[in-house]
Amino acid sequence: MTLPPEPTRRPTADELERLLLGASRRYTREQIAEGAGLTVEEALRYWRALGFPDVGEEQAFTVWDLEALRGVTDLVRDDVVDEATAVQMVRALGRMTGRLAEWHVETLAEIIEENEASGRGTGSRLTSAYLVAQKLLPEFERLLIYAWRRKLAASVNRLVAIGRIGEAPLLAAPASVGFADLVSFTRLSRGLSVEALGELVERFEATTNDVIFGTGGRVIKTLGDEVVFTADDPKTAAAIACRLVAEIGEDTTLPDIRVGIATGPVVARLGDVFGTPTNLAARLTALAERNTVMVDDVTAKELADVGDFALRALPPTTVRGLGIVNAFTVTVRREPTAP
Repeated sequence: MTLPPEPTRRPTADELERLLLGASRRYTREQIAEGAGLTVEEALRYWRALGFPDVGEEQAFTVWDLEALRGVTDLVRDDVVDEATAVQMVRALGRMTGRLAEWHVETLAEIIEENEASGRGTGSRLTSAYLVAQKLLPEFERLLIYAWRRKLAASVNRLVAIGRIGEAPLLAAPASVGFADLVSFTRLSRGLSVEALGELVERFEATTNDVIFGTGGRVIKTLGDEVVFTADDPKTAAAIACRLVAEIGEDTTLPDIRVGIATGPVVARLGDVFGTPTNLAARLTALAERNTVMVDDVTAKELADVGDFALRALPPTTVRGLGIVNAFTVTVRREPTAP
């Protein structure tokens, strides 16, 4: 990464924070609550929803904290959303942006460390961080809004399609849930350095992200060596699973993988999915052999009419909390066509 010209003096940690926040801390919690027309407890409810700890009497807030609080408060007062919904939306935003911020900082910190170690830096990690922030902040701020609007449009289009079908509530429609994890990851991770473990997890996330989104699914969450995804139909879910096995199973730099899929009504809340298919997919994954895809009977019945996949029935098995389950393994008979 090429850095902007180095400043004539080294920036301080406070100056870096001002650059990132866009303003100085100047308000107490009482002042921003009064400025937004709220009680302190009401203001702190939004602050906690964003994922920040309670603050004392110090000047911890900027003018942008005040503007954000006023904006959310106006939505509630104008009856666009009620207070509970506003808090829920703020909480979702806090969770997603919190992870995004951590991810970006970790990535940039690694770059800065490499630059300093190789002599390509400024001789000060703080100065390098300041220069990187100066260059990246404007572009990534625009990119963040762009990506959010694109994702928003895609999610709305999916709900519009469900509404046209008219067979299920918008947020409890049938879907295929996939659960994939790396085999023997815990044992393998004990023998890896921190750097090697980080590279392995990053490679796993990058591969699963490309396969799932590229095949028409949605990543719900990743948990180190595990990824949960959904698809609107069993065929798409099976295509994703088989491609994950093909790409990761044949990658000698990654452990083997196994995937479980279950289909049925799921409840979507805060970017996650809940219901029997989610639990069953996780259980099937635990039962699957390495580099195999295991599905429930609902998914198998839908795939039987497709012709792109070969199914093999397994003996009925008892799944904890779900009773006796009829499971099938799935392999590709021919490259799946678009759903």
